[in-house]
Amino acid sequence: MRKLCIIVTAIGVGVSSMTWADPLSPGKPAGVRAAQMGDKEWLVFGGVGALAIGIAIATSGGRSSATATQPISVVTTTG
Repeated sequence: MRKLCIIVTAIGVGVSSMTWADPLSPGKPAGVRAAQMGDKEWLVFGGVGALAIGIAIATSGGRSSATATQPISVVTTTG
């Protein structure tokens, strides 16, 4: 589980828009309009999809229905 968290974090950092962003040029305002004009929506949808897949894997793993069919035996001792 720890390795999975490390891998997911590394992928998230590698594809984040801040990693590949160009530095701001001096003298120009750093507004929201320039960010809104970008086409990085697929990163958001990909991140949400990866999160959904991770949650699905985390919640489905570790359950074993085979243990429910095992008979239970109780041994009592008298003294």
